[in-house]
Amino acid sequence: MIIPAYNADKFIKDALESVFAQNYEPLEIIVVDDGSTDSTAEIVKGFQNSGRTLLYLYQENAGPSRARNVGIRASRGEFITFLDADDLWTPMKLQRQVDFIESNNEANLVFGDMQVFDYEGCIIDSAFTKHGHPPCDEQGKVVDAFHHLLQRNFVSTATVLLRKDTLNETGYFDEKLWYAEDYDLWLRFSLKFDLFCMPEIFRLKRMHDRNLSWNKEEFILSSLYTYRNLKEKINSTSDEKYRDVNNQIIKAMRELSYHYYMNRDYLRAAGSMLKYFIYRFKSSVNPNCRRDHAAA
Repeated sequence: MIIPAYNADKFIKDALESVFAQNYEPLEIIVVDDGSTDSTAEIVKGFQNSGRTLLYLYQENAGPSRARNVGIRASRGEFITFLDADDLWTPMKLQRQVDFIESNNEANLVFGDMQVFDYEGCIIDSAFTKHGHPPCDEQGKVVDAFHHLLQRNFVSTATVLLRKDTLNETGYFDEKLWYAEDYDLWLRFSLKFDLFCMPEIFRLKRMHDRNLSWNKEEFILSSLYTYRNLKEKINSTSDEKYRDVNNQIIKAMRELSYHYYMNRDYLRAAGSMLKYFIYRFKSSVNPNCRRDHAAA
C-alpha cells in the first residue's frame, strides 16, 4: 500500500496506525515523502525504529501523481492500494477487498464508500448516501462505468484495491496533473477494465484547512486535459464514448468561462467563451460529434 505525504506531520501518525490496525496485514507499506519540510520524515522513521515494517522514500516536491508512481514502481505485491496521509482506513478495509477480488477473476479494481469527519470528529453522511450509489449489477460490477464516471467521479482513491499488472495496460498516474489525477486514471482504467463496487465504508476523509482550499480553475483545466487525451485515445468519431467525451469537453469549457466571469476576470472569461463557441460550432457541424442538447 502507498501513502504519498507532503507536510503531513499533524496527520501521518493516525493514518499509519489505521493501516497497522487492519485485520489483514499488508505485505508492504510504502510512504513516499513528497519533499516535506516539517517533521513527517521523523514520524515515519519513528515507526520503523519501533519495529514496524515499512519503506520510507523521499523525493523533491513533484506532486501526488509522481509520489504514487514512485510507490507503485517500488512495490512488490500483486495488489495496490492507496491512502492519503491525512485520512484513515476502517479496520476491515483490506480483508474485505482482498476476499472480494480473490473470489472474482473478473475484478481488477474494487472500490468502496467513504465518510468525511470534521475537526471535532463528527461523521458526515457517506459519499454514496450524499451523491447516490454507483449503478451496479448483482455482482457489484459498475454498469457502463466509463459513461457514469464522465458524469461524476464516484471512485475514492483511498478506497481502491487493484491488480498491479493492470496498470501496465492503463498507464500510471499522469505526472503532469496535480489536480484530478485520480479521476484521470479511473477514466483510463474504465476504458479497458470493469470497475467493481462494495457499498461499505473503507475510508474516513479528514476535513481540515488544507484540503478545503480547493482550486476550481485547476480542477476544470485538469479535467479538460483528461477529456482531450481520452478523445485522442478513443480516436473514433462513431464511438459513443467519443461523443460522450466531446460533450464533457463542451461542458468543461463553458464552466471555465463561467468561473472566470464570476471571479470578474472578464478578459479570460471572454477568451474562454470564444473558444467554447468555436469548439461547439465545430462539433455541431460534425454529425458524429453532436453534443447533447441537455448539455447546452
